[in-house]
Amino acid sequence: VPKPMLPVNGRPLLEHILARLRQSGIRSVNVATHHLSDSIVQHFKDGSEFGIELQYFQETEPLGTAGGLANMGGGTDPLLVINGDVLTSMDVRAMLDFHHEHQALLTVGVRQYDIEVPFGVVKTEGVRITGIQEKPVLRHFINAGIYMIEREVCRLVPRGRRFDMTDLVAAVIESGGNVISFPVREYWIDIGRVEQYQKAELDSAAGMV
Repeated sequence: VPKPMLPVNGRPLLEHILARLRQSGIRSVNVATHHLSDSIVQHFKDGSEFGIELQYFQETEPLGTAGGLANMGGGTDPLLVINGDVLTSMDVRAMLDFHHEHQALLTVGVRQYDIEVPFGVVKTEGVRITGIQEKPVLRHFINAGIYMIEREVCRLVPRGRRFDMTDLVAAVIESGGNVISFPVREYWIDIGRVEQYQKAELDSAAGMV
């Protein structure tokens, strides 16, 4: 089973994602597929049953998280890109407004992530101890797998080879483009690990998302 088709509270994860996009006013979605793509296409078909228009880009070889964007250069509206293994109640309209407000070429959804060090952390200069902190909590922003991009950015995506969103972010920064972060404060979870998938099941059943 491809991750986007894992059942969450009785429905495939991708169905939850599409429902959230439709509630945000999005009516057209392109889905890049590779692994066991038939199960996705057979379930969603053209998307009409789910109130949304779906098109599929079948990748014969995995092109990474940004490779499919090489096909998306036309048009003028910004593109929302979201990983197929993310469950979130993030406000897409708020992200779009934030993207426009800061005149960004690329906006990356970020999530605060806390890491508690289970030991006392010792600061040193050579052999001399200058401080000690008991079980500190380190706070970082992590990539939430949600992006808003201007269409012109798609020109930086090479055709026919693997290219990830991290590569695209780096390419836009290198070209001098404005890349910003948008904090995701609503519910968000990546189901990349079994325990996270189990938590998503429980959270969805409890009506948290």
